Amino acid sequence: MVKSATGRSTDRTRPARSRAAGFTLIEILVVIVILAIMAAMVLLSMRTLRAEDPAETEARRLTALVEFVAEEALVQGRDFGVEFFEDGYRFLSWDPDAGLWSVVADEAAMRFRPLPPPLRLGLAVDGREVPVFPEDRRRDRTAEQLVPQVAIYSSGEFTAFELFLATDSARDAWVLRSRSHGAVELLEPERWP
Repeated sequence: MVKSATGRSTDRTRPARSRAAGFTLIEILVVIVILAIMAAMVLLSMRTLRAEDPAETEARRLTALVEFVAEEALVQGRDFGVEFFEDGYRFLSWDPDAGLWSVVADEAAMRFRPLPPPLRLGLAVDGREVPVFPEDRRRDRTAEQLVPQVAIYSSGEFTAFELFLATDSARDAWVLRSRSHGAVELLEPERWP
């Protein structure tokens, strides 16, 4: 080992330094990723627990379906309708050549959707209460007897309606409401007037 005039070694090899206290950037990023994954798992589990409300589940599904059918009406240039029954709902299509409504059978998204047993529907069209059809009215009807309670036009407009989905009381109802500009909105319980 050769020493310089200052008394320091000129040897190119340095002794191993002890590691400084602290974390590297990679270690910090790994911890952040792990925390983010854990937070996402907690949020998903909380949402799963909350989504056990059949009214909320069905209200969100129906909102998505109505929006989908409205888009299909615009794209295809066809009018659609919705029939609501005590035990579910289904979509109809208008045939301008025959001048009749028909059940949409060729589109899986528009098939008959049964309601879970504790769920009840209430319907108001143009501000007036309209009874939902009894479940036996879904069967044994001719094409001339098919008439939807709610129409979804190819222009993007809807029949003015409010659909109430509840299990216990009207205060717990989710409300699906058509808007004037051809959209629908979903109102949570106790947030509607």
